[in-house]
Amino acid sequence: MVLAEGVEVDLGPLGRARVTSLLGQGGQGYVFEVRRDTGEPLALKWYKPESATAQQYDEMQQLVEIGTPHQRFLWPLSMARVATEPSFGYVMHLRHQRFLELSFLLLNADRDGQPLDVSFSSIIELCRQLSYSFLRLHARGLCYRDISFGNVFFDPGNGDVLICDNDNVGIDNGTGRVLGTPYFMAPEVVRDTTYRTLPNTDTDRHSLAVLLFYALFLGHPLEGARTDAGMRDAHWLMTHFGTEAQFCMHPTRTDNRPAQIVQQYWNIYPQFLRDLFVQAFVDGLDQPAARVTEGQWIKAMDRLRDGILACPTCGTTNFWSPGEGPVTCWQDQTQVEPPYLLQVGRRTVAVGPQTTIRSDHLTSGIDHPTVLAQIRQHPEARDRWGLHNASDFSWPVSYPGGQSFLLEPDRTIELVDGARIQIRNSTVQVRRPSAPTPAPTA
Repeated sequence: MVLAEGVEVDLGPLGRARVTSLLGQGGQGYVFEVRRDTGEPLALKWYKPESATAQQYDEMQQLVEIGTPHQRFLWPLSMARVATEPSFGYVMHLRHQRFLELSFLLLNADRDGQPLDVSFSSIIELCRQLSYSFLRLHARGLCYRDISFGNVFFDPGNGDVLICDNDNVGIDNGTGRVLGTPYFMAPEVVRDTTYRTLPNTDTDRHSLAVLLFYALFLGHPLEGARTDAGMRDAHWLMTHFGTEAQFCMHPTRTDNRPAQIVQQYWNIYPQFLRDLFVQAFVDGLDQPAARVTEGQWIKAMDRLRDGILACPTCGTTNFWSPGEGPVTCWQDQTQVEPPYLLQVGRRTVAVGPQTTIRSDHLTSGIDHPTVLAQIRQHPEARDRWGLHNASDFSWPVSYPGGQSFLLEPDRTIELVDGARIQIRNSTVQVRRPSAPTPAPTA
């Protein structure tokens, strides 16, 4: 039943709230905006009677008690009751309007139909945040069970992520009513007609890889020439996503090549990223234990961001990677190579107009990296580059000729081959691309 405006809702330990408006509805129930006595607005998911089972209540209460694994999950805050209604619901924080459903990325348009301008940096950040969020979820012994377009929202401007519909979450390898969404479900779940293969961390990892492939390559990893034929019915789904699933960019089998746009993006990204997707959708397709972990995706996104280079003639974003040599711009065929490399521990960062040194360069696995240093190009002498101290502390600097000094905050030094900059406990070593890689330091 739809709750009327002004109806009082009991939120247990959060006090009381009143319904202010209906935001939407789905198969399970309705979503309302409510306002607490404190004035704070929240979203209320209110179940339809057929969905308001005792099992559903117990599962939601358990999620409330467990608490959110990360702030990116719009997690149930408390259960909700209305005195005159037999049903129930739960409240969560409202989703800000800046967040769009991930499917808008494929449409390349916003809610008003206006073109989206999503940078490669934002897409990389989106993928990193997704991976980190599910790493935190799985570390709690939980699995999402239904990773798909409809449950992930992103900010086109910076790649920030929100994960919704968290009543899908369950205990890893536990019982549950949710198997997943077609096209995102792991093959072992699709092909099990007994419904005994339940979602778990391994099936989540398949679904996450599908979502990342969509974000980076704008297509489904298992769709191509083989899936174009036939009616898209249950048999088609079982064949192409269960019993005979085949990666569209399989390294040796070429009969399921995807749309041209997917192949174009496949060639834009460096080999190390392509290798990870081969692992996910060749090795990991039928071997759940071989699937790419969230930690591997996080490292890949960091490495991808470290290699961002703008073409010097047309400005198009390209990706450089150690050991793969100069890059040919995919837009105008100009050869693109970084003027300098920054070695920070085991990470090699290509110098370009967008380059930064962040806190995750110093300590791996940080969720919200802060920018410590920025690359600046001389406005007139374009072959001269500087490193700007964007932190709030000084750095010891030494040049190869023996000169040493402290670089104060908001000051810039010129990059020269052989320079060493100490940022906290890590050393940034500057070298030309042709120079040998120095031994990693702290």
